[in-house]
Amino acid sequence: DMILSSVSGEQTQDRTDRALVTPWLKFLWEAYRSLLDILRNNVRFEGLYQKVSNQAIDFCKTYERKTEFRRLCELLRNHLQAIGKYSHQQNAINMSNADTMQLFLDTHFHQLDTATEMELWQESYRSIEDIHNLIQQSKRPVKPQAMANYFEKLTRIMYVAKNPLFLAAAWHRYYNFIFRQTKVFTEAQLQEVANNVLLSTLAVPIIKASSQILSSTGGKEKNRNQRFSNLLFLSTVPTRISLISDLVSGDILGRVDPALRPLYDLVEEQFHPLSICREISPILGAKIAGSEANGKYGQLLCNVILTRLVQQLSQVYTSVQLDFIVGLAQFPAPYTMSAAAIERFIMHGARRGEFQLRIDHQARSVEFDTDAFDGAQSGGHGAQLQASPADLMRSQLSSVAVCLANAQRVACPAFVAGAHATKAAAVAAALAAMRAEHRVAVARKVVIDRRKEVVENAVARRERTEARERAIRQQREQEAERQRLAEEQRRREVERAQRELDTVRRAEALKLAESIREKAGIVVDINDLDMLDTDKLKVLQREQLEKDKQDMQARLKLLSRRADHTERAYRRAELPLLADDYELQKRSDREHHDAARRAVLDAAREKHTHDVALKQRLARVFGDFNAVRQRLDTGRSEALAAERRRLREQLAAAKEERVAEYRRLRAAKDEADEQERARREAEREAEELANAAKAAKAAELARLREELAVQRARDEELLRKRLEKEAEAEAAPKAPAKYVPPSRRTGAMGSPAPASASATPPPPPAAAPSPKPEAPASTGKYVPPSRRQRPAQ
Repeated sequence: DMILSSVSGEQTQDRTDRALVTPWLKFLWEAYRSLLDILRNNVRFEGLYQKVSNQAIDFCKTYERKTEFRRLCELLRNHLQAIGKYSHQQNAINMSNADTMQLFLDTHFHQLDTATEMELWQESYRSIEDIHNLIQQSKRPVKPQAMANYFEKLTRIMYVAKNPLFLAAAWHRYYNFIFRQTKVFTEAQLQEVANNVLLSTLAVPIIKASSQILSSTGGKEKNRNQRFSNLLFLSTVPTRISLISDLVSGDILGRVDPALRPLYDLVEEQFHPLSICREISPILGAKIAGSEANGKYGQLLCNVILTRLVQQLSQVYTSVQLDFIVGLAQFPAPYTMSAAAIERFIMHGARRGEFQLRIDHQARSVEFDTDAFDGAQSGGHGAQLQASPADLMRSQLSSVAVCLANAQRVACPAFVAGAHATKAAAVAAALAAMRAEHRVAVARKVVIDRRKEVVENAVARRERTEARERAIRQQREQEAERQRLAEEQRRREVERAQRELDTVRRAEALKLAESIREKAGIVVDINDLDMLDTDKLKVLQREQLEKDKQDMQARLKLLSRRADHTERAYRRAELPLLADDYELQKRSDREHHDAARRAVLDAAREKHTHDVALKQRLARVFGDFNAVRQRLDTGRSEALAAERRRLREQLAAAKEERVAEYRRLRAAKDEADEQERARREAEREAEELANAAKAAKAAELARLREELAVQRARDEELLRKRLEKEAEAEAAPKAPAKYVPPSRRTGAMGSPAPASASATPPPPPAAAPSPKPEAPASTGKYVPPSRRQRPAQ
């Protein structure tokens, strides 16, 4: 490790991670991806799908797997788009279900939060678009916390996209959404959001884009602005003027930090070209440059202030020195702008159409255009000292018309009076014509309304008729489809029963063929079972069994004759030995009887001696026992009497309590019986009402019972045939048991003979209990040695 670390410059942990951890992470990612592919687009697994999706997102977040997270976002997006493609499948996901839509929204909000935390802004923007589409499709309103999170993430995305206009619009939407939710957001949070709204709105550049700028990128800019507006749920593209109006009309300025409130007055309301930068510099230095949250608006605010400075100077001066403008545009660090930067900004604004000026580098001066016919100078917003020449030229014709009308009224009063009379007559005629037209229009409206009502009634009747016919047609189609399905089901049931019957029949034939081959020795080809039914196989088996039976009877006859001769020889040989064996048995029984009797007498004698000794030993303490017993009885007699009296009293009280309890329970039972009787009466009345409703279903139930009875009869017929086949198989003749002669069942001299193959061995004798030894009673009959009982030793 030391040599490797010195050569490669890597640590052991890095090599371990690369060798062990990375393969495991890849395997885990592949497992998540495979699971998502398996569980997608199935309503039965939608909960598990969302759970696995959240786990995969957490996995990418925990281990900083940015590449896998991009692939995961693309995978989830493809799955979401494929839902509409597979909507016709049986278990397809229904996006109109509110619970399903909420699951998808929760997952994509989690995806948005993770993308924002990992600073993957492209994925954040795509996630915002996915969430916007889901919100548009959702029928249930989204949770307020989720929507607040949506707009807050949108502000961060717009800041990264360097789009000040939509950044301000996003802050406006965020504030308008949360300013009434005081239970969720505190006053400090609302003030912070209001500060961002104010600063972002004032930081929107004052742009008057010319046609030259929009000629190449106007289409893309318009589409992008429309997409951003849709994400903000705005019907039109916002402008700086509309944002300023929203800022003033609402209560945002009332919630803004008091130190930041003068910014609006200085930038939008007051006209101070010589002191605007000086008055704003303390705010920029203390509240904006010194704050991390507000510092991102500093440079944009400086650009807006510089724009206002140049616009206000253009209303006061015709030309100014460039050094004079540089001296006025002094901002605090870190927003200090050099003379070259200010000149470049002014020229850039002139190129975009914000300023109408020219820079004379030889004289180091800025000359403002005063062309009265230049429309680009008019239409400015903000504080203005006086109207521009273009504004004056636009209103010149209307001013001349007003002056001429006043002069005519003074110079020619008769003409003006005649004109007024003519105008009054024309107005009176117009009023009369208007009233007549109004009456005609009212009458025509009444006719139109009546015709419209008639047409609507006809349309309504036609629609009702069509709806009724459509309902009848649908009912007929459903009934036909139901009958078709029932017929199809019955046909499948019959085919299934036939297949089962064929399978059972073939299995029985195969089993019977195997049995014939094993018992009768007839080889039956399994491939020919279809040609041979069970009857033919049984005939073959019966013939073979008859043949085997005849051979067996012949062999048994021969064996029985041989066994008779053998048994006769055994008995003739054992006759002389029976008398001697009987005498030996009698002597043995007598010896056993005497020994058992002696054992019984000895045991009784020993027990008597032990009992006598025990009695003598206990007799010595009998007097003391009686004295102690008498003393104890005397001392406890009073306590015993008192206890008996207490128990008798307790028993009497318990009896009285039991009687009272019984009476109470009896009364409660009577009351419950009365309530039950009333309830049964009510149920009886309800049942009578329900019987009337059940009558409508009786015909349908009867029809279903008939179909069920027919199906059950078919099933019973199939079962009966199957049982008959099995009974015939069991009733087939079997091979008889082999004959065993009596001499073979018990051998000579009482010894058991060897059992044959078909004989059943006798059960073992049960173990008898061992009583006290008694003398065995001799019956006087001869018992073979094998059946004689030996006494226990």
